[in-house]
Amino acid sequence: MKVFWRAFDRLIEWMVGLAGIILVFITAAVCYSIGLRYLFTKTTIWLTQITEYALLWIVFLATTWLLREKGHITTDIIYAHLSEKAKWPLDCFIRILGGLTSAVLFGLGLIHFWDCLVNGVTDVRAVTVPKWLVFSIIPLGSLFLTLQFLRMAWEKLSEGKGGKP
Repeated sequence: MKVFWRAFDRLIEWMVGLAGIILVFITAAVCYSIGLRYLFTKTTIWLTQITEYALLWIVFLATTWLLREKGHITTDIIYAHLSEKAKWPLDCFIRILGGLTSAVLFGLGLIHFWDCLVNGVTDVRAVTVPKWLVFSIIPLGSLFLTLQFLRMAWEKLSEGKGGKP
């Protein structure tokens, strides 16, 4: 199991690296487009469409890593006043609920991806793009997110109610 989680961690680190590369690309593309518009009064018609897709991909590539690093927003106002005994069931519940929610997102994303693939749905705007290609990241990212939530839930459940391993 340790080999699986080590490979899983490497893969999500690769995914967040790819998300960073995509972010640099869209930043450079926006700067390029602004420069073109300012200097030559020309614009790039494909930029908005590609940026929309890139932002979707960034979210689903980086979310699992962010969860693993505990970088998500938390509601510390109430949580900070709870005892360790009260925090444990809340942590377990939140992690299991997050895993179930991500699993539902995985299922719905997979259905939508499959529908777009089978029916040959395309997005016809500045650039014609097969929608299955755009939405393929949703089930993939959601699967990784589900696994990470369940991993964190298992770790918390293994600690026991006292909060100590």
